[in-house]
Amino acid sequence: MTPSQKQLNLLGLATRAKQLISGDEFVEKAIKSKQVYLVICACDASQATLERYQGYCQRNQIPLFIEFNKNQISHAIGKSRTICAFANQGMAQRFLSYRIGEESMDGK
Repeated sequence: MTPSQKQLNLLGLATRAKQLISGDEFVEKAIKSKQVYLVICACDASQATLERYQGYCQRNQIPLFIEFNKNQISHAIGKSRTICAFANQGMAQRFLSYRIGEESMDGK
């Protein structure tokens, strides 16, 4: 299983565990109330959406992940979404660790 597949599977798991916030308004509200550890935005989101969330994440020092498209995110969580965020720090770290693991494997 590729790191990308593991990440998408983790999105689904987080959704079922109610540790994933999805939808523009809900994610924005959660960022402002500091309940988010990682934001995932679709790479094919509008330029305005991307810029807005880049600003939110920079101001609040939250990592922003922009590698999946809307279809991949929507399929993983079972809802049509462009943006979602982890409300669980451990899951957010695990999500990011899959890419770090991939990079260290490439370096060997």
